[in-house]
This record gives sequence, C-alpha cells and structure tokens, in this order.
Amino acid sequence: MNITQNTCEIIELFEDGFFEAQARRIFSILKQKSSIKHIEIYATASKSTNVNFEAGFVKDAHQKTTAGIGLRIIDSEGREGMTYTSDFSDYALQLIVNYAEKMMKAATPNPYFKDLAYPSKSYHFVEDIYDPNLEFICPEDINDILQPIFNLKERDLVPKALSGGFSSSVGGTFIWNNNGISIWEKYSTANVSAEVSLIRANMTSSGFQWQSFCNLKEIDTNKVAEESYLMALRGLKKTTVETKEYPVVLSPLATAYFLIDPLTTCINAERVQNQMSFLGEYLHQDCFSHNLSIRDDPHIPGKLGTESFDAEGVPTKPLLIVEKGVLNTFYHNTFTAGKENIESNGHASRSGYNSPVGISSNNILVDPGKQAKDDIIAEIKEGIYLEYSGDTPNYITGDFSGLIMTGYLIKDGVLGSSLSETMLGVNLLDAFRNIEELSREREWIDEALVPWTKLRNIKISSR
Repeated sequence: MNITQNTCEIIELFEDGFFEAQARRIFSILKQKSSIKHIEIYATASKSTNVNFEAGFVKDAHQKTTAGIGLRIIDSEGREGMTYTSDFSDYALQLIVNYAEKMMKAATPNPYFKDLAYPSKSYHFVEDIYDPNLEFICPEDINDILQPIFNLKERDLVPKALSGGFSSSVGGTFIWNNNGISIWEKYSTANVSAEVSLIRANMTSSGFQWQSFCNLKEIDTNKVAEESYLMALRGLKKTTVETKEYPVVLSPLATAYFLIDPLTTCINAERVQNQMSFLGEYLHQDCFSHNLSIRDDPHIPGKLGTESFDAEGVPTKPLLIVEKGVLNTFYHNTFTAGKENIESNGHASRSGYNSPVGISSNNILVDPGKQAKDDIIAEIKEGIYLEYSGDTPNYITGDFSGLIMTGYLIKDGVLGSSLSETMLGVNLLDAFRNIEELSREREWIDEALVPWTKLRNIKISSR
C-alpha cells in the first residue's frame, strides 16, 4: 500500500483499521509457531513538516511521510526477537516474522521477563492533543508564523546572524498484542525556534529560544523572537567572578534541564536496576529539599507529554514523584516492573516503530513556591542567574561540572553583566537539597511546567 502525502489518509490508516488488519495478518502467520508465546505489534504513521531559515530568509522546506510496523516476539524462556518494516506487502510481513523468529532463537533466555500488557478498563482518553490545523499547513501559513522572528532585522542593533525554523508533525500510534490489546491514539506537535547573534564594539553574543506544543494556537512566536533577541543583547556586556560559593537562581529553562531532566532520567527503573542512577538507593527517602514536590501527569489536555497509554498499551496515570523532599517512585515498563514483581506504572516508551522499548516521563509539574521571581532575585546581594548550560551530569554519580553558556551576575538584586568563561560545579543531590526558594510563577519548557529556582551554596569559578 502506498502512503500518500494526504494527512487525512494518514489518520484514516488508524480510523479504518488498517494497522489492526496488518496485525491480524502477522498473527495468522505466528500462531502456527508453537515456540512463540508473546506477540506485540507497535505501528506508527506520521507526516512531518520542516522549514529552516537563515539571515531572515527561508533556506529549505520539506515534508516527510513515514509509516511502519515493529514486531516483537518472545518465547516461554524470555528470549526476544524484534524486527520492523515500512513495507506492508505479504512478502515483507512474512520476512519480518522469519527474521524475528531467528533473532528470538539466537537470543539469551531472560528469566526476568514475565508478560506483556493486558487490556484495561482504566484508559483515560484526553482531548486536545491533536490539532487538525496542522493537517494541511502550507508555506504561506508558516511564513506568517515566523514573521515576528524575521522582523528582528528591523531593530536598531541589527542581528549579525538570524536563524531558526518551524516544524510540525501529525500522526498516530497503534498497539496490538496477543493478550487482547488493540488500541490507537493520534497526536500532533508544533515547534518554533530562533537563534540571534549580535555584535557591538567587537563583542559578539548569541541568544536562542523555542516553544513546542501540541496545538499551533499555543505557539507565541513574538515571545520566542523577543526572548532570543534579549538574551543576545544581555550577553554583549561580559564579566568574570571570584571563585567561591554563590546563591544561584535557575531560570525555568535551567530548572528544566539542570534539575528536572536528570531527575526523570535517573528515576528510570532500567537505569536503577542496572546501577546506573545516582538516585537508585533513595526510593522512599527524604533526600531532597522539603520545598520540592513534583508530579507526573499524563492527562493534561494539549500538552506534549499527554497520552492515554504508554508504548506497551498500559494505561497512564498521574504519579506523585517527589512529595516535600521524599522520592516516592521510579518509572517502570512491564519488564522492569515484572523484575520486581510489581505492576507497570505506564512509562514504557519508544522513539518509533523501529526502536526497542524504553522508559520515559510524561508531563512534569513542579509545585510553585510563594515568592515572586523578581522578589527572589531582589533579595540577593551577590549571586548568579543561570539560564543555560549545554553540559550534562554524570547520571551514575550525580556529579556535574560544566560551563555556564548563558548566565548573569546578580548584584544588589539586579541582573547585571553576562558571565564569561564561568563554570559551575555541584553534585545534583546537593543541588536538590540546597533548593531554598521556588517562584510562584511557572513556565512550560517542552513537557515540564517549572518555576524559577533559588539554590544556596553552589561553587562558581571563572578562568
């Protein structure tokens, strides 16, 4: 079957039962093989649109349609074989069955595998995660969306370089297994990004910003343009600081990527079971600041991390991850849960029909504090405001040492010069314990709703 560039036909693959029919075809072949106990099919179809620009002009634009089926089979000893195809002919389906069986027979027995997911009556289907306005978006629409970024060329200080883009995707996911699951859900995403470079008095600085949502109406390109330009503008005046411990205020972006992303990565039960997480020994322990409470909610309408079921068909559900400093849970899929004789909490993930099963988060919500972010900054006589560091921590030890790519000196309660050649060093457990204040304002950074965060006693050094 040929998949056309008509997005409605992409969705009709799910609505008309195309993938379920393919699952039945595959099952009719596999049911004759007595050695196979578990069968799972994971199918996706989507159309993506991408537009990139440089110097305020469109550089390239393209659309891509993909559709495929991933097959996973497991025998009674836990040996697994996985294959995939984007060809739905009889020959191709027979081929992936044959290859999957060969891989399964060659695999090592796995006594920890228990079972695949079962159907549930507790699926919570959430509206507003599919935007029909993205089905037939055209170049003229995208040009209008990006116009506020193009308009930065009219500023008094004209950008030396201006780049960014727009991307969107519409599609769906279908899951079938021989325990009785047959379920699908459609989704959409839209993203706008900008990067600005400024030069003044031989000093160069850059700024960036992006937004990602399920619905096009949520995108505020004016904000993306303004914040990327202001970040570049602030960076034109640079300074270094004395090496010592400072209070540090994390922007929402820094909170998301410096604290929350490592946390959600390291409560992955697969990492924990393989002793690759610095949080592995802290379940049910009071290991963070009592100011910190974090929830994972997969049922918020219109958000990127919203889904009714995970990549194995297990119903998703809200989780209280951290409650006043206590780590309450790890993320599980059916394998990691079976290894501990518990039920999966619905966090299996896949990056596509051709990828293995992993684990990931949904929507992360950090509870707000009581102070306004401006008041938190105003109380600091000398400190650091961290916007972004491109470095990542050691997930096994929690140690972090990295360059502050975008950050500012706080002097007498006011954001001042941009930091140059300045490093931050801390163990993430200490960072979590040193959370002193959280702002009452919060912002969405991709799948995370996060506040401004004040940390005490963080070592900062400049060259």
